[in-house]
Amino acid sequence: MYTKKEGFAKADFDPKTILTIPNIVTAIRLVILPFVLISLNKGENIQAFILILVAGFTDVLDGFLAKILHQATTIGKILDPVVDKIFTVTILIYLYLYRGFPLWAFYLIIGLEIVILFGGYWMIVKHHKIPSSNLCGKIAVVIISIAMYLYVIEIDSINCFCILGINMKILMVILGVILLFFATIRYGFISKREIIKNNITKEN
Repeated sequence: MYTKKEGFAKADFDPKTILTIPNIVTAIRLVILPFVLISLNKGENIQAFILILVAGFTDVLDGFLAKILHQATTIGKILDPVVDKIFTVTILIYLYLYRGFPLWAFYLIIGLEIVILFGGYWMIVKHHKIPSSNLCGKIAVVIISIAMYLYVIEIDSINCFCILGINMKILMVILGVILLFFATIRYGFISKREIIKNNITKEN
């Protein structure tokens, strides 16, 4: 099981906790993913949009179920962000290739997500700790998701709306990337602080 303390959880794996209801709900996002791509490829934007919303709902639901059912596990703590990244990166690849998603933003988002993913993996393997996502990271995910929705749904009245000469799609992308960058930096500082604290504990 997993217990949260100061943004970190102890990585204590138990194979018996794989098939929990929250983990099954998390896995549903991977089942939804190919149907999103099929809908996008067929130009069925509304259907793709709805499927992405359903996937987003499962992201909220798995955390809620983990709390009320007391099934928060180490495996679930790792599985949830990994599935999120697979889902997001796959959709971003499609949007970049076929919907004009900015190349610079695509590389930055992918790069930052890889840094966070490998940083988390290193903390688990080296220090047996699982960092929790911070508020800045959660807001970044929301903003980037909104940007993705705008590229999926392609509503001219929204996408042509400009603020300071920047259309809504690009504005959401810029804000999302900036927030994700700061979330990554904060993630690094929190991890460093945890490592120092662990080293001090070992020395004592």
